[in-house]
Amino acid sequence: MFDSTVRSELEQAAGRTGSADEPLAPFTTLGCGGPAALLLEVDSAERLQVVLSVAARRRVPWFILGRGSNLLVADAGWPGLALRLAGELKSFSIDGNRIDSGGGATLARLAAAAAEAGLAGLEPLALIPGTAGGAVAMNAGAWSASMADVVAAVEVCLPSGRRVLPREELVFSYRRCDLPPDAVVCRVELELAAGDPGAIRAAMKDYQSRRGGAQPVGGRSCGSVFRNPPGASAGELLDRAGCRGMRAGGAEISTVHANFIINHGSATAADVLELMDRGRREVHERFGVVLEPEVKLLGDLSLEPLT
Repeated sequence: MFDSTVRSELEQAAGRTGSADEPLAPFTTLGCGGPAALLLEVDSAERLQVVLSVAARRRVPWFILGRGSNLLVADAGWPGLALRLAGELKSFSIDGNRIDSGGGATLARLAAAAAEAGLAGLEPLALIPGTAGGAVAMNAGAWSASMADVVAAVEVCLPSGRRVLPREELVFSYRRCDLPPDAVVCRVELELAAGDPGAIRAAMKDYQSRRGGAQPVGGRSCGSVFRNPPGASAGELLDRAGCRGMRAGGAEISTVHANFIINHGSATAADVLELMDRGRREVHERFGVVLEPEVKLLGDLSLEPLT
Protein backbone atom coordinates (compact mmCIF):
# COMPACT_ATOMS: atom_id res chain seq x y z
CA MET A 1 0.00 0.00 0.00
CA PHE A 2 2.80 2.42 0.93
CA ASP A 3 5.89 3.04 -1.13
CA SER A 4 8.96 4.20 0.77
CA THR A 5 8.39 7.86 -0.12
CA VAL A 6 4.82 7.97 1.21
CA ARG A 7 5.75 6.09 4.36
CA SER A 8 8.68 8.44 4.93
CA GLU A 9 6.44 11.51 4.56
CA LEU A 10 3.92 10.14 7.05
CA GLU A 11 6.59 9.20 9.58
CA GLN A 12 8.29 12.57 9.22
CA ALA A 13 4.96 14.30 9.83
CA ALA A 14 4.36 12.18 12.94
CA GLY A 15 7.92 12.59 14.19
CA ARG A 16 8.38 8.88 14.75
CA THR A 17 8.79 5.55 12.96
CA GLY A 18 5.70 3.52 12.18
CA SER A 19 5.19 -0.24 12.13
CA ALA A 20 4.40 -1.91 8.80
CA ASP A 21 1.96 -4.83 8.58
CA GLU A 22 1.18 -4.50 12.28
CA PRO A 23 -1.44 -7.03 13.52
CA LEU A 24 -4.48 -5.14 14.85
CA ALA A 25 -6.09 -7.99 16.82
CA PRO A 26 -4.09 -7.24 20.00
CA PHE A 27 -5.25 -3.61 19.84
CA THR A 28 -8.97 -4.48 19.72
CA THR A 29 -11.30 -5.57 22.50
CA LEU A 30 -12.70 -8.33 20.28
CA GLY A 31 -9.24 -9.76 19.62
CA CYS A 32 -9.49 -10.76 15.97
CA GLY A 33 -8.65 -9.36 12.56
CA GLY A 34 -5.59 -8.87 10.38
CA PRO A 35 -2.83 -6.25 10.09
CA ALA A 36 -2.77 -2.59 9.12
CA ALA A 37 -0.47 -1.62 6.28
CA LEU A 38 1.05 0.95 8.63
CA LEU A 39 0.47 1.70 12.31
CA LEU A 40 1.63 5.13 13.43
CA GLU A 41 1.46 6.96 16.76
CA VAL A 42 0.97 10.73 16.90
CA ASP A 43 1.66 12.67 20.11
CA SER A 44 0.33 16.18 19.45
CA ALA A 45 -2.49 17.98 17.67
CA GLU A 46 0.05 19.82 15.54
CA ARG A 47 1.61 16.60 14.28
CA LEU A 48 -1.78 14.94 13.83
CA GLN A 49 -2.97 17.74 11.59
CA VAL A 50 0.14 17.45 9.41
CA VAL A 51 -0.26 13.66 9.16
CA LEU A 52 -3.87 14.12 8.02
CA SER A 53 -2.71 16.68 5.44
CA VAL A 54 -0.10 14.28 4.05
CA ALA A 55 -2.61 11.42 4.00
CA ALA A 56 -5.11 13.58 2.09
CA ARG A 57 -2.51 14.73 -0.43
CA ARG A 58 -1.22 11.20 -0.94
CA ARG A 59 -4.76 9.73 -0.93
CA VAL A 60 -3.94 7.36 1.91
CA PRO A 61 -7.01 5.91 3.71
CA TRP A 62 -6.75 6.17 7.49
CA PHE A 63 -8.65 5.56 10.69
CA ILE A 64 -8.13 6.33 14.36
CA LEU A 65 -7.44 3.29 16.52
CA GLY A 66 -8.51 4.20 20.04
CA ARG A 67 -9.19 1.47 22.58
CA GLY A 68 -10.16 -0.82 19.71
CA SER A 69 -13.70 -1.26 21.02
CA ASN A 70 -16.67 -1.03 18.68
CA LEU A 71 -14.39 -2.32 15.90
CA LEU A 72 -14.29 -5.41 13.69
CA VAL A 73 -11.19 -5.69 11.49
CA ALA A 74 -11.25 -7.96 8.44
CA ASP A 75 -9.11 -11.09 8.62
CA ALA A 76 -7.18 -9.80 5.61
CA GLY A 77 -6.50 -6.60 7.52
CA TRP A 78 -6.68 -2.94 6.58
CA PRO A 79 -4.71 -1.72 3.54
CA GLY A 80 -4.27 1.76 4.97
CA LEU A 81 -2.97 3.83 7.86
CA ALA A 82 -3.97 3.15 11.46
CA LEU A 83 -3.34 6.12 13.77
CA ARG A 84 -3.02 5.94 17.56
CA LEU A 85 -3.18 9.04 19.71
CA ALA A 86 -0.32 9.31 22.21
CA GLY A 87 1.54 11.85 24.35
CA GLU A 88 -0.39 15.05 25.03
CA LEU A 89 -3.33 13.65 23.08
CA LYS A 90 -3.87 11.20 25.97
CA SER A 91 -3.37 13.70 28.80
CA PHE A 92 -5.96 15.77 30.64
CA SER A 93 -6.25 18.48 33.28
CA ILE A 94 -8.98 19.63 35.66
CA ASP A 95 -9.88 23.25 36.31
CA GLY A 96 -12.91 23.88 38.49
CA ASN A 97 -15.81 21.86 37.13
CA ARG A 98 -14.22 21.38 33.69
CA ILE A 99 -11.94 18.68 32.32
CA ASP A 100 -9.73 19.53 29.34
CA SER A 101 -8.87 16.18 27.78
CA GLY A 102 -6.91 14.91 24.84
CA GLY A 103 -8.95 12.87 22.41
CA GLY A 104 -6.97 9.74 23.28
CA ALA A 105 -7.61 9.77 27.04
CA THR A 106 -9.79 6.88 28.15
CA LEU A 107 -13.22 7.43 29.67
CA ALA A 108 -12.23 5.20 32.58
CA ARG A 109 -9.31 7.50 33.53
CA LEU A 110 -11.42 10.62 33.12
CA ALA A 111 -14.24 9.21 35.24
CA ALA A 112 -11.84 8.13 37.99
CA ALA A 113 -10.17 11.54 38.06
CA ALA A 114 -13.54 13.29 38.06
CA ALA A 115 -14.70 11.21 41.02
CA GLU A 116 -11.52 12.04 42.94
CA ALA A 117 -12.10 15.74 42.23
CA GLY A 118 -15.75 15.56 43.28
CA LEU A 119 -17.13 16.10 39.78
CA ALA A 120 -20.29 14.26 38.77
CA GLY A 121 -21.60 13.39 35.33
CA LEU A 122 -19.32 10.65 34.00
CA GLU A 123 -20.45 7.85 36.32
CA PRO A 124 -22.73 6.08 33.78
CA LEU A 125 -20.02 6.34 31.09
CA ALA A 126 -17.07 5.11 33.15
CA LEU A 127 -17.26 1.50 31.95
CA ILE A 128 -17.43 2.31 28.25
CA PRO A 129 -14.10 0.97 26.90
CA GLY A 130 -13.33 3.92 24.67
CA THR A 131 -11.49 7.22 24.41
CA ALA A 132 -12.85 10.73 24.86
CA GLY A 133 -12.55 11.53 21.16
CA GLY A 134 -14.16 8.32 19.98
CA ALA A 135 -16.90 8.69 22.57
CA VAL A 136 -17.73 12.16 21.23
CA ALA A 137 -17.69 11.02 17.60
CA MET A 138 -20.26 8.29 18.27
CA ASN A 139 -22.02 10.03 21.16
CA ALA A 140 -21.31 7.02 23.34
CA GLY A 141 -23.78 6.39 26.09
CA ALA A 142 -25.10 4.05 28.75
CA TRP A 143 -27.95 4.00 31.25
CA SER A 144 -29.79 6.86 29.48
CA ALA A 145 -26.72 9.13 29.66
CA SER A 146 -24.46 10.12 26.77
CA MET A 147 -21.49 12.31 25.91
CA ALA A 148 -23.87 14.97 24.65
CA ASP A 149 -24.78 15.61 28.30
CA VAL A 150 -21.29 16.66 29.34
CA VAL A 151 -19.45 18.05 26.29
CA ALA A 152 -18.80 21.81 26.38
CA ALA A 153 -16.56 22.03 23.30
CA VAL A 154 -14.29 19.97 21.08
CA GLU A 155 -11.25 20.70 18.97
CA VAL A 156 -10.89 18.76 15.73
CA CYS A 157 -7.94 18.21 13.42
CA LEU A 158 -8.63 18.29 9.69
CA PRO A 159 -6.37 17.94 6.66
CA SER A 160 -6.84 21.70 6.18
CA GLY A 161 -6.21 22.78 9.78
CA ARG A 162 -7.76 22.77 13.26
CA ARG A 163 -11.12 24.04 14.52
CA VAL A 164 -12.73 24.54 17.89
CA LEU A 165 -16.42 23.65 17.92
CA PRO A 166 -18.45 24.93 20.89
CA ARG A 167 -21.37 22.86 22.16
CA GLU A 168 -23.93 24.96 20.27
CA GLU A 169 -22.31 23.98 16.97
CA LEU A 170 -22.36 20.27 17.73
CA VAL A 171 -25.37 18.24 16.62
CA PHE A 172 -25.71 15.05 18.66
CA SER A 173 -28.13 12.22 18.00
CA TYR A 174 -28.34 8.55 18.92
CA ARG A 175 -24.79 7.15 18.67
CA ARG A 176 -23.73 9.99 16.40
CA CYS A 177 -22.18 13.44 16.40
CA ASP A 178 -22.18 15.39 13.14
CA LEU A 179 -18.54 16.38 12.79
CA PRO A 180 -16.88 17.84 9.69
CA PRO A 181 -15.73 15.23 7.12
CA ASP A 182 -12.29 13.74 7.87
CA ALA A 183 -12.28 15.33 11.33
CA VAL A 184 -10.42 13.78 14.26
CA VAL A 185 -11.37 14.89 17.78
CA CYS A 186 -8.03 15.87 19.31
CA ARG A 187 -9.35 17.69 22.39
CA VAL A 188 -12.55 17.53 24.43
CA GLU A 189 -13.76 19.98 27.08
CA LEU A 190 -16.19 18.43 29.54
CA GLU A 191 -18.41 20.41 31.88
CA LEU A 192 -19.40 18.49 35.01
CA ALA A 193 -21.28 19.24 38.23
CA ALA A 194 -19.87 19.51 41.73
CA GLY A 195 -20.64 16.50 43.89
CA ASP A 196 -19.50 14.40 46.83
CA PRO A 197 -16.57 12.11 45.91
CA GLY A 198 -17.91 9.26 48.03
CA ALA A 199 -21.37 9.44 46.47
CA ILE A 200 -19.85 9.61 42.99
CA ARG A 201 -17.70 6.52 43.61
CA ALA A 202 -20.72 4.71 45.04
CA ALA A 203 -22.70 5.53 41.90
CA MET A 204 -19.87 4.21 39.73
CA LYS A 205 -19.79 0.99 41.73
CA ASP A 206 -23.57 0.67 41.35
CA TYR A 207 -23.34 1.06 37.57
CA GLN A 208 -20.58 -1.54 37.51
CA SER A 209 -22.75 -3.96 39.46
CA ARG A 210 -25.75 -3.34 37.20
CA ARG A 211 -23.62 -3.86 34.11
CA GLY A 212 -22.30 -7.14 35.49
CA GLY A 213 -25.84 -8.45 35.77
CA ALA A 214 -27.01 -7.27 32.36
CA GLN A 215 -23.99 -7.60 30.06
CA PRO A 216 -21.27 -10.21 29.55
CA VAL A 217 -18.08 -9.42 31.45
CA GLY A 218 -14.74 -11.14 31.24
CA GLY A 219 -15.05 -12.38 27.64
CA ARG A 220 -13.69 -10.53 24.62
CA SER A 221 -16.31 -8.55 22.70
CA CYS A 222 -16.65 -5.32 20.73
CA GLY A 223 -19.54 -4.09 22.88
CA SER A 224 -22.99 -3.62 21.36
CA VAL A 225 -23.03 -5.05 17.85
CA PHE A 226 -26.19 -3.39 16.51
CA ARG A 227 -27.79 -0.02 17.07
CA ASN A 228 -31.14 -0.04 18.83
CA PRO A 229 -33.88 0.55 16.23
CA PRO A 230 -36.41 3.28 17.03
CA GLY A 231 -38.62 2.25 19.94
CA ALA A 232 -37.00 -1.15 20.38
CA SER A 233 -33.97 -2.94 21.80
CA ALA A 234 -31.66 -4.79 19.41
CA GLY A 235 -30.76 -7.24 22.16
CA GLU A 236 -34.39 -8.06 22.93
CA LEU A 237 -35.21 -8.55 19.24
CA LEU A 238 -32.24 -10.89 18.79
CA ASP A 239 -33.24 -12.75 21.94
CA ARG A 240 -36.86 -13.15 20.83
CA ALA A 241 -35.62 -14.35 17.43
CA GLY A 242 -33.78 -17.21 19.16
CA CYS A 243 -30.25 -15.94 18.56
CA ARG A 244 -28.79 -16.33 22.04
CA GLY A 245 -26.04 -18.93 22.03
CA MET A 246 -25.67 -19.11 18.24
CA ARG A 247 -22.11 -20.08 17.35
CA ALA A 248 -19.83 -19.79 14.35
CA GLY A 249 -16.29 -21.07 14.78
CA GLY A 250 -14.87 -19.48 17.91
CA ALA A 251 -17.56 -16.77 18.14
CA GLU A 252 -20.85 -16.90 20.02
CA ILE A 253 -23.83 -14.60 20.44
CA SER A 254 -23.76 -14.06 24.19
CA THR A 255 -26.16 -16.01 26.37
CA VAL A 256 -26.21 -13.03 28.77
CA HIS A 257 -27.08 -10.29 26.26
CA ALA A 258 -27.86 -11.14 22.65
CA ASN A 259 -26.47 -7.87 21.26
CA PHE A 260 -22.95 -8.96 22.22
CA ILE A 261 -20.75 -11.40 20.31
CA ILE A 262 -18.05 -13.14 22.33
CA ASN A 263 -14.68 -14.31 21.04
CA HIS A 264 -13.91 -17.51 22.93
CA GLY A 265 -10.28 -17.34 21.88
CA SER A 266 -10.16 -18.56 18.29
CA ALA A 267 -12.81 -16.46 16.54
CA THR A 268 -12.08 -14.87 13.20
CA ALA A 269 -13.67 -11.76 11.77
CA ALA A 270 -15.47 -14.05 9.33
CA ASP A 271 -17.01 -15.94 12.28
CA VAL A 272 -18.25 -12.71 13.83
CA LEU A 273 -19.62 -11.43 10.54
CA GLU A 274 -21.46 -14.72 9.99
CA LEU A 275 -23.23 -14.34 13.34
CA MET A 276 -24.10 -10.72 12.54
CA ASP A 277 -25.64 -11.82 9.24
CA ARG A 278 -27.56 -14.67 10.85
CA GLY A 279 -28.86 -12.47 13.65
CA ARG A 280 -29.96 -9.70 11.28
CA ARG A 281 -31.68 -12.22 9.02
CA GLU A 282 -33.59 -13.87 11.87
CA VAL A 283 -34.79 -10.50 13.23
CA HIS A 284 -35.80 -9.28 9.78
CA GLU A 285 -37.71 -12.45 8.93
CA ARG A 286 -39.59 -12.52 12.23
CA PHE A 287 -40.22 -8.85 12.91
CA GLY A 288 -39.54 -7.01 9.67
CA VAL A 289 -36.91 -4.88 11.42
CA VAL A 290 -33.54 -4.15 9.82
CA LEU A 291 -30.77 -4.00 12.40
CA GLU A 292 -27.95 -1.60 11.55
CA PRO A 293 -24.44 -2.22 12.85
CA GLU A 294 -23.09 -0.13 15.68
CA VAL A 295 -19.71 -1.81 15.37
CA LYS A 296 -17.43 -0.30 12.71
CA LEU A 297 -16.46 -2.73 9.94
CA LEU A 298 -12.88 -2.09 8.82
CA GLY A 299 -11.43 -3.60 5.66
CA ASP A 300 -13.11 -5.94 3.19
CA LEU A 301 -16.20 -6.64 5.27
CA SER A 302 -19.87 -6.15 4.44
CA LEU A 303 -23.18 -7.50 5.66
CA GLU A 304 -25.38 -9.57 3.40
CA PRO A 305 -28.31 -7.64 1.90
CA LEU A 306 -31.69 -8.44 3.39
CA THR A 307 -34.38 -9.35 0.86
